[in-house]
Amino acid sequence: MMLLSMAGCAWETRDPRRRDLGVAPKSAEGAGSASFRDTIGELATFHGLAPMKVQGYGLVIGLGDRGSTECPPQILNRLAQQIEKRYPLRSNRVGMVSLTPERLIRDPDTAVVLVEGMIPAAMTKGSTFDVYVSAVPNTGVKSLRGGRLYSCELEYAVQMSTPTERVNVLSGRSLAEAAGPLFLNPFVEEGEGGTQTDPTQAFVLGGGRVLEDRRLRLVLTEPSASTAMRIENRINAKFGGGGKIADALSPTFIQLSIPDIYRDEPGHFMLLVRHLFLPDHDGFVAQRCRDLAAELVQPDAPHAAISVAFEGVGLPAMPVLTELYAHKKDYVAFHAAAAGLRLGDDVAVTALARVAEDQTSLLRFQAIRALATNPKLRSPLAPLRKLLDDVDPRVRIEAYEALVKLEDPMIERNIVGDDNFILDCVPGAQSPIIYARRTQERRIALLGDNVECRSPIFYRAPDGALMINADAGAESLTLLRTVPHTGSTSPPVPASPEVARLVRMLGNDVQQVQGRVTGLGLDYTAIVHALHTLCAEHAINAQFIFEEENLAELFGPRERSGRPESEL
Repeated sequence: MMLLSMAGCAWETRDPRRRDLGVAPKSAEGAGSASFRDTIGELATFHGLAPMKVQGYGLVIGLGDRGSTECPPQILNRLAQQIEKRYPLRSNRVGMVSLTPERLIRDPDTAVVLVEGMIPAAMTKGSTFDVYVSAVPNTGVKSLRGGRLYSCELEYAVQMSTPTERVNVLSGRSLAEAAGPLFLNPFVEEGEGGTQTDPTQAFVLGGGRVLEDRRLRLVLTEPSASTAMRIENRINAKFGGGGKIADALSPTFIQLSIPDIYRDEPGHFMLLVRHLFLPDHDGFVAQRCRDLAAELVQPDAPHAAISVAFEGVGLPAMPVLTELYAHKKDYVAFHAAAAGLRLGDDVAVTALARVAEDQTSLLRFQAIRALATNPKLRSPLAPLRKLLDDVDPRVRIEAYEALVKLEDPMIERNIVGDDNFILDCVPGAQSPIIYARRTQERRIALLGDNVECRSPIFYRAPDGALMINADAGAESLTLLRTVPHTGSTSPPVPASPEVARLVRMLGNDVQQVQGRVTGLGLDYTAIVHALHTLCAEHAINAQFIFEEENLAELFGPRERSGRPESEL
């Protein structure tokens, strides 16, 4: 992911979750390292690491007259059956008009869409992923902006070859489902510097949900029943807790399940499995820890792999690790402390905090993320909160994301609307930042105290759905909400200049409480556009920063001689 201060945002219509898990098959690289010799990874590789493409057809609602009454016959029957199964619409009451799936599909308020997603390797049941939504071609859909995807099924897309092209054929097996509000490029209407994208394409952030665990296997490079059983026993002893995480199905294959504690980070679980040592004779662990420590201080050593190997050893590695926390080379201290913190050592927090605060270290962003890798520890909260006042806005946002992962009670969390988006208010002494996510979930964060609008203000949304006005010296804002496809406009609505209260007013469901309007029902896309524009025009005393793909990759050089970046 990357951060861009929005003078104009590049936008790409692709799945922002397409990534691998950083677990490559065994190769010659690192084969001589103490972190590789005698490990499971020396004898076996993972099978099933490719992302799995799923797709299906769904229905987007809430488009007014921008949808379409058209639907290809071959899709109509399939979609109607799906809607009938998930949403019983027919009514037997006398005098009621029967709302059939076919009638709903052919309403101009709706659009038939193709829904696609990529399920990463080792995803577990209930995990979420972003999905890409596009209007079915030649149906006349004008725009998906402001729409919501009805819950639909996603099936494994089998790629088949024809004489002229390669096409995806649905397998008939539902592996995921998708639903939720659509998220379009908020900056499509921007002029110079904006990317003109198709309004009939959108994402549902975190809208896909996996229905079953993805299969994960170890494949032995040389089949052996005894070796397969040794590996099964080693994995189960490390992760099983009385259960069976590994199951040797044959001399070649070992079936794996993701332990509950790693369900949110299956990639790290696979790294640990690869770096587990098989020998268990007296003295092996102590000697191997000494070998790993000696290797870790070398500039060209595989530092991340050594750190994972230490973690795989477990608590017996702690005496060696703690001696390395204070090492003068930051990459040694970082990788030792990263392993120590995952093993539950509070002392490791001090070493990681020292790296995170060092403005000259190439590892400071990795150190911030490492501070959030053990949710059971509360000691990382203090150093992460301190980083919220760093002069670098990228550091502040990385620290905020780490605190979110640790569920820091200091963050004031608001659910805006029924399920519109999340608004986080985060205290801080530095100048305010408004940060908006574009992957996995709809979330806006206000970093810093006293995030406010400054008059005079005039803002009009590109589609005319919202107008914000405040004359010079005015103590409140005036909002006008218009429904674009009907032209109906609300009476003037007063609003607070405090951005947190303004955002809640804009995004809460349309309603009145004791004659006072408390919500205008705008979607996440529209609110992100408004906040960005107001910040760009200095009508809000904050810098707007929008999440982009590969956030950490742009924080600095990926490599420097003798100071390699971390894979953690």
